[in-house]
Amino acid sequence: MKIRTFIVDAFTDKPFKGNPAGVCLLKKPIDEQTMQSIANEINLSETDFLTKIKNTEYSIRYFTPTVEVAFCGHATLASAKVLLHVLGKPKVEFNTHHGLKIEALGEGEKIKMKFPLYDTIEYNVKQELYDAFTISNPIATRFAKELQMLLVEVENNEALLALTPDFKKCIQTSDVIKEVVVTTKSRDNEYDFNSRCFCPWIGIDEDPVTGAAHSVLAKYWGDLLGKTEMQAYQSSKRGGHMQLKIINNTELEVVSNAVIIFEGTINI
Repeated sequence: MKIRTFIVDAFTDKPFKGNPAGVCLLKKPIDEQTMQSIANEINLSETDFLTKIKNTEYSIRYFTPTVEVAFCGHATLASAKVLLHVLGKPKVEFNTHHGLKIEALGEGEKIKMKFPLYDTIEYNVKQELYDAFTISNPIATRFAKELQMLLVEVENNEALLALTPDFKKCIQTSDVIKEVVVTTKSRDNEYDFNSRCFCPWIGIDEDPVTGAAHSVLAKYWGDLLGKTEMQAYQSSKRGGHMQLKIINNTELEVVSNAVIIFEGTINI
């Protein structure tokens, strides 16, 4: 079997920035073990597997090098880039393996998507977790149960950029949390807030740009800033940005770019 495959840098308009994802176009479904093996071979934070249901509707499954995950924003954007700008689809709807429906359409060179919007609850964590992530003086700590994601606000961008987690210790601090997002209000007039995202529990120490995390960050910062439209920047080494618009209590509009840097064929 030959599988048409792409590597796409998402949440950026420049090659080798943003967050890279693998996109595999399947002519027919393949088994989970094979998908996991391919994702391990590609060895990016996520690899998507797309199977066409009808003309503009596709099933989508997300795999890290080690596990399947329920939802991945940057990989969804990468898949939308391939379907909209390579295959020429006017729009696309993704059906995830866990029941989400995600719409995407072109907006010039950019892509507009609808993501779920998640709220958070107050959450107490052990000091060992803060220590493992080198977080001091957190302003707020919240938990999004749908993504098993912990959100921690810190005082400024200097504190955000200074984080140097011990990832082995991080994994030992919780068997409930799968992702920690640390965020702060931006001092840059171009952006409303900055963030960094750490996922050592699923084999990703620091994720370069995390679309799914912004499904939580948008609600958190929207409430704090009194805004429904925001600009966000993820402060990883690669860096990435996106426009956010809260549609209602459950939907978020995300607009950004992606760059295809590789196209080839996997033979299995």
